[in-house]
Amino acid sequence: MAGGKRSDTTKNAMFLRIITKSLKVRKNRVFITFFSIMIGAAIITALASVYFDISAKMSRELRAYGANFFIGPSAASGSRTVEAATIDNAVEMVPADKLTGASPYVYGVVRLDLGNAVMTGVDFAGLRRLSPYWQVEGKWITADFDDESCMIGKTLAKNMELKIGDSVTVMRNETGFQKSLVVKGIAETGQAEDEQIFVNLPLAQKILGMEGKANHAMLSIVTEGTDIDGLAKRMADSYPGLDAKPIRKVSSSEGKILDKIKGLMAIVAVIILTVTTLCVMTTLITVVSERTREIGLMKAIGADDREIVRQFIAETLVIGFAGIAAGLVVGFLLAQVLGHAVFGSAISLRLIVLPVTLIPSVAAALLAAVLPVRMAVRVVPAQVLKED
Repeated sequence: MAGGKRSDTTKNAMFLRIITKSLKVRKNRVFITFFSIMIGAAIITALASVYFDISAKMSRELRAYGANFFIGPSAASGSRTVEAATIDNAVEMVPADKLTGASPYVYGVVRLDLGNAVMTGVDFAGLRRLSPYWQVEGKWITADFDDESCMIGKTLAKNMELKIGDSVTVMRNETGFQKSLVVKGIAETGQAEDEQIFVNLPLAQKILGMEGKANHAMLSIVTEGTDIDGLAKRMADSYPGLDAKPIRKVSSSEGKILDKIKGLMAIVAVIILTVTTLCVMTTLITVVSERTREIGLMKAIGADDREIVRQFIAETLVIGFAGIAAGLVVGFLLAQVLGHAVFGSAISLRLIVLPVTLIPSVAAALLAAVLPVRMAVRVVPAQVLKED
């Protein structure tokens, strides 16, 4: 019994010595294999890190292109307005970390110095987050209590011959309200807003005689990780008479863009794994050719095919795990470079990246060893030793 244990210990010690010597003697081949696996693992790590972060990153990036959620009176209510407080309560149902921006809107026709125009009452802080793509000459209105200033669309400013700092008189015949406002900013949007005048919501409600009311609200919500349809249903159920719904065209476009980017990344990962497998396979085939005599001698002194396979697989795994460990570090650093270059922010480290990198990389390394191992097993000791 003791003799059997000593024999196993001796075999294991010899096995480790052979592997260690093999790795030391063939440093160039080992380095090529290590480098190939490291590059493959690094690229997969980088792509996987970006892949699992891209939905949130891209969803937030796409929020720069406008609102994707609507809240307003339902058709069944028969009203064109809804209580502004109800809209505020509905907006509070959106998780704070998912809400990029929101603003209620009040519309009405008013008379300016040179003609009629559509006046829009908004929350300027929310509007600025909703529409960061607006090109504004001058400044945004930043204070909710500023009822002395306005912003004007570029087309309306041109038609009314208004410039930054000019005064414009706003009149509403139905309410008899009249007020002089200073043009603080001129906005160019490329849309209908270019022909509107914008004032703070409370001022617009007062001018139009719609205190406490709003026509609707627009929201910009990060869709990644958000059940946006479920959110709309909860809002409608909580506030009867309220219509809440995602803007399908925008949401659908976001989904298509994300799917295409993810598909492209998956294809690149498969190509990299294939190239890595071929590189490792070619290197291992060369190693087997160089070690033909060594393999023949091992077989001649009693090593069976299982031990030969075990040795080559063990050597491949040692190099493979070392390459994968280095690749994980390099890949995460590469992901940070991609994150800052594309999204202007860091990529989060997610634990799921570890198995996503480890499993395919190990599988690629083992697959690359199949043909070389078969060549090693087929070595005939008599032929090799006869040549010596």
